[in-house]
Amino acid sequence: MPNNPTSVTLDVRASSSNGGGWVNVNAANGAPYSYLYAGGNEPANNGNIGFGTGGGNAAVTLGFASSTDPRFQFVGDAVTFQNDSGGQLSTHGNAPRTRVINDSCVAELNGSYKVVVTDTAANTTIACDPVITNRPGMAS
Repeated sequence: MPNNPTSVTLDVRASSSNGGGWVNVNAANGAPYSYLYAGGNEPANNGNIGFGTGGGNAAVTLGFASSTDPRFQFVGDAVTFQNDSGGQLSTHGNAPRTRVINDSCVAELNGSYKVVVTDTAANTTIACDPVITNRPGMAS
């Protein structure tokens, strides 16, 4: 079964947030921030994505939620990958508010993508990271 394209949105706040799936983190400057992923193709609707091996390339469009303050942007190599020993994952684009993640889906994978967001007003960065999974026979 072919892998379908999917999208993920990221909402970021320059403060801590309670409940509703928000993750509280400290930025590089130590200030409290929070982020919330939505979308993806996993039932939790939390930015996690999963694709089937052998189903062909899968594209994930990553962008900011419309409610996210425009001072939050992706800069440079904003998306990196962990546990991708086979080099199946790559990122494309350089728009400040959109990136595309490509997964070749040639082998099983249980990795994650780490997104580094820049707060242009505070001149600091915030790390946000959900999961990518490739499993045999998985429909997407």
